[in-house]
Amino acid sequence: MKTKLIFLSLILLSFLLTNCDLLEQDQDALLSLELEKYTFPEADTLKGTFMVTNLSPNSVTYNFTSSCQYGLKIKSGNVTSRQYPGLCLDVLTALTLKGGESKLYEFQLLLVDNDYNNLAKGDYTVEAFLLNNNSSIVSKSIKIN
Repeated sequence: MKTKLIFLSLILLSFLLTNCDLLEQDQDALLSLELEKYTFPEADTLKGTFMVTNLSPNSVTYNFTSSCQYGLKIKSGNVTSRQYPGLCLDVLTALTLKGGESKLYEFQLLLVDNDYNNLAKGDYTVEAFLLNNNSSIVSKSIKIN
C-alpha cells in the first residue's frame, strides 16, 4: 500500500510540475484579438490584429520551432474550416518582450476553407494563439451572410 501511495504521489507531482510550467508561460501575458468587422458577405476577407503583451516587469522569451509565431483558426462548432498559416519554414525563432512591451501581428485572411472554397453562410469562431505549444487561445465570433 505504501508503494502505491508513493507511486501515485510521484505521478501527481510530475503532473503538477508539468502543468505549472505550461501555465507559467502565459501567466504574465495578455493576448488580444481585434477584428475590423464581425459580419461578412461570402468571399470576403477577414482583417484584424493579434497582440501579445508582456504584463510582467521582466523580459519574457517565447520560442518557436518554425518561422511562424502565431496561428489563426476559423471554426464552425468543433470543426476547423481554415487554419493559418498553412506553411512555415522549419527554423528556430524567438520573440522577446521586455516588461510592458507588446508585439502586434496584423493579418488579412480570405474567408475560404483549407481547399480554397468560400466558407458557407453561418456562424464561425476565429481563434488566435502563439505557436509555441503552450499558448492560451483568444477567440471572437463572426457571421457570414
